[in-house]
Amino acid sequence: MKTVLQNNRRGFTLVELLTVVLIIGVLTSVALPQYTRSIERSRATEAMVGLKALNDAVYAYAAGRTGDRTRVCPQSFNKLSISLAGKVDGKTLTTKDFVYTIDSASNALIPGTDCYGVTAKRNAGTKYDYVIWNPYKKGSGSKSTSLRCYSPSNNVKSKEVCESLDLYVEGERP
Repeated sequence: MKTVLQNNRRGFTLVELLTVVLIIGVLTSVALPQYTRSIERSRATEAMVGLKALNDAVYAYAAGRTGDRTRVCPQSFNKLSISLAGKVDGKTLTTKDFVYTIDSASNALIPGTDCYGVTAKRNAGTKYDYVIWNPYKKGSGSKSTSLRCYSPSNNVKSKEVCESLDLYVEGERP
């Protein structure tokens, strides 16, 4: 009996494998920046929710108090009836992604009080550098229709995040 060796190998050629790797590389280079931008937008949205809760807590603290600003307005996050996950150190609350600062938005008095608003600044050490705050109209007692966002260092990626959330207004600062 003779055995016949069959040369019937199946598989992919090197050109086919390289083509698939090239296609995956192109798709990744297009999708990854959009994915990271979406992740950053979700982080900014988290900050927006935190700002709302903190500004409401400042209002609740100041309601019914009398005296000068330093006695009426909370000077520490420890005085508020709300807490966010993070480390409190006096006027700052540091979370995983943001540093919230109480009594820092001097162009944004919280309606019904003489208290400055809370700001949320993106943590250092990332490629993003932006600050979000609510620009309550100073002295008018009325609230602006939306939050605001800007990049202190004019970082292009940060400005893109602010613009994608429709929070960027040229020249506005807390």
